[in-house]
Parts: sequence; structure tokens; C-alpha cells
Amino acid sequence: MELYVVLVTFNGENWISKCIDSLYKSTVDFKLVIIDNNSQDRTISIIKNSFKYNQLIELSNNIGFGTANNVGISHALNNNADFVFLLNQDVFVESNTLKELVKVSTKNPDYGIISPIHLNGAGTVLDSSFEYYICKQRSNNFISDFILNSKKKELYDIPMINAAAWLIPKNTLETVGGFDPMFFMYGEDDNYCQRVQYHGLNIGITPKCLIKHDSQNNFKGEVAKGSKKYFNKFSIRLKVEFANINNNKYQTFKMLRWYFLKLFFKNLMTFNIKDSTINLKKIKIILEMNLKDSVLQNRIKGTHYL
Repeated sequence: MELYVVLVTFNGENWISKCIDSLYKSTVDFKLVIIDNNSQDRTISIIKNSFKYNQLIELSNNIGFGTANNVGISHALNNNADFVFLLNQDVFVESNTLKELVKVSTKNPDYGIISPIHLNGAGTVLDSSFEYYICKQRSNNFISDFILNSKKKELYDIPMINAAAWLIPKNTLETVGGFDPMFFMYGEDDNYCQRVQYHGLNIGITPKCLIKHDSQNNFKGEVAKGSKKYFNKFSIRLKVEFANINNNKYQTFKMLRWYFLKLFFKNLMTFNIKDSTINLKKIKIILEMNLKDSVLQNRIKGTHYL
């Protein structure tokens, strides 16, 4: 059994020592592949001076979270990986995390992704993103079983869990492929979960192990209307919704431009120049996207993007 840990880093000096330290307390053997997205802080020097690894790939520019993970996944598959564990640089695993994930995955081959419970960085409460997903998606009595102290299941089905700590078996990668490169950062895990489900595989969280996620650098909170981050969020939302391969929304995607065109003219008539400029930018974003090719390719089984 070959287990590869793929760790993408970018300006992670605040977390990287604790992250890798936690990995090497694991009770199962693994090989570590690190892909650095051109960090400008001390991340690389910390890794080189303090830790062992099987492969360190230093990229000359930041190619994005999903695409950098694809580089590491490709290396793992080319070296006969049976499982790939994707780990965020701000995540700390427990000593039994990797072992339990592999054990649960081996017993449940119909699961394309298995994730542990996510706590916050201090381990005092659930991670806010994890809590959001299990509450929003009602993950098959997960919360009820804990509150009522019922017998815990080995796996709880969930349609989406953020990619802070995913164990992915080889079969999933050969069937679904890697992350779609149209996502630079954020949204790539939503899209991947959609694809896993389309190809008949399940997604699960297991209460048998946990991680601590010090997610201070997450893409959350309000952003200024009309800012670069505002349009980035808008673009990600469109891709997640209209590139979902489980429906045919992509066929009506371009029609959205008429909605925003109506808003644009309404803004002009009321002399709302700021909002008219924003809606014009949204129309441009829509016209520049080609979601059809992505949807059609991702519906085909294969090692896309790897």
C-alpha cells in the first residue's frame, strides 16, 4: 500500500513547521510530496532546513491551489500511489488520522473522497467551514448522533466537504481526474465533489479521526462591492453553479448576460454609474467564460488535468 501526502504551500511560514511535524507523528508510513507556489516568505527555507520529504517541487510562479495539487497528484500516480492524501498547509493531523482514513477507505471502496472531522486550529470547536457544510447539507444524522450520544457510523454521507484534508483512492483519480484548472483558488473542491458524485462515487466524513484547521487565511467575510475580490467571488459562484456536470445549466449560462444587461440600463436611467459599471463588468465576465467544454470533458471518465 503506497500512501502519498500532497502538500501545496504558499507563504505558509506561520503553519508549515507544525503541519509537517504533525504528519511525522503518524502511525502509518507515507511519502511526502510538497509543491510550493512560489512562496515569497521563509516557507521553503524552513522545509529544506528542518524536514525530510520525498519530492519538493518549487514552481516559478503561483499556478493556483488546484493546479498545484494536480502536479503533486500526478507525481504520486506516476509512482504507483494507491491513496493520495491532500493536505492544506494550515492543517495539523492527529497521529491516527492517516491510518484510520486508509482503513475506512479500504473497507468502503465506493467512496471517492473521505475526510476526517475538522476542528479549529486550537482544537476547541468545529472548524467554521466544516460546521457550515454539515449543517447546510444535513449529513445523514451526523449532528444528531453526536448530540444524542447515539452509536456513531463509520461514515456519514455528505455531498460536499472542503478540501482541507481529503483522502482520495487511486480509483477516484483514474475515474474523475484532478482539479479543473479553470478554478485558481476556491470553488475547485465544490466542482470536484460534483464530479465525484456524477461518476457514481460517494463522499464521506468519518468520526474515527480528526484534524485541526487553522483557517485564518480563508476566503470569507464581506468584500467591497466592485473590488477585485468581489468579481472573483462572482466568477467562482458562476463556475460552481453552471459548470456542475450533474445538470445542464451550462446550456443557459450565456442567457445571464441579458439579466445583467437589463440591470445595466436600469442603472443608467437612474444615474447609478457605479452599479452600471459593475453590471457591465459582470457581462464581460460571463461572455469570457466557456463552461461547456469543461462540463463535457468532466463527464468523461479519465485522468483529466493530471
